[in-house]
Amino acid sequence: MARQEFLERLADNHEIQIKKTLEDLEARIVSQISTVTEGADAISTKIAIDLRTDLKRFIDETYRTTADSLVRDYDQIVNEFIEEFGSLNIPDKFKTLTEVDLLTINQLKFQQFAGFEDLANRYLNEISAQVYQNAIAGKPFNDIVKDLRGIITGDVDRRGRPMSIYASQIAHDSVMQFDGQFTVFKAKEAGLKKFKYTGTLVRDSRPHCKKHLNKVYTEEELRRIWQGSWSGKSEGDPFIVRGGYRCRHTWLPVDDDFFD
Repeated sequence: MARQEFLERLADNHEIQIKKTLEDLEARIVSQISTVTEGADAISTKIAIDLRTDLKRFIDETYRTTADSLVRDYDQIVNEFIEEFGSLNIPDKFKTLTEVDLLTINQLKFQQFAGFEDLANRYLNEISAQVYQNAIAGKPFNDIVKDLRGIITGDVDRRGRPMSIYASQIAHDSVMQFDGQFTVFKAKEAGLKKFKYTGTLVRDSRPHCKKHLNKVYTEEELRRIWQGSWSGKSEGDPFIVRGGYRCRHTWLPVDDDFFD
């Protein structure tokens, strides 16, 4: 259970970090708009266009920097996994990291960072468009700030989910997905074919997760089971998506000694 507890703590910590980063991003954008308007109650279209460069720089210096730091933390996931993996009855050559493992780890990190990157690009465009549209409409400064906060942290009601909600979900799920991907990679490398669905239950744990928690399945069995439907299910490989969005469960490879 030590690895599972570590994963949950790391995922929760990453959510906290990304939310704080977006609060900082929002504050920098509001401050910059206040500076460039020089006390005017509205913003000109020229300023709105020029501001896109500042917006990209702020996102790079805050959000993207934090995302890069979070992905680097995945080395800790690898260390926790290898420590647990080493207790299994498998040949010693599978209990350490090979050059192929390191290449795979880097590729998995790149895939997870891409999720953060896609969100950054999407919201850079949305924030820039919002500022420009407000300039066209001649909206007062306070209304512009209100709209931006709705987009970034969701401090006010608006249609659509704010960047903070999506980013925190990505921060959480990326930890668990990276673990799931590396787990099945190393398990197959070592010839292990059975997996235990493990983790902790919380108040809103899905019935699907409750039903299968601590059960052991072969890959064929779990893939057949995961073809079903349930609330909150996300599409994809069951080793990666597990119970769905924000799922706190993961797979533990088991050897034949587990059944003795």
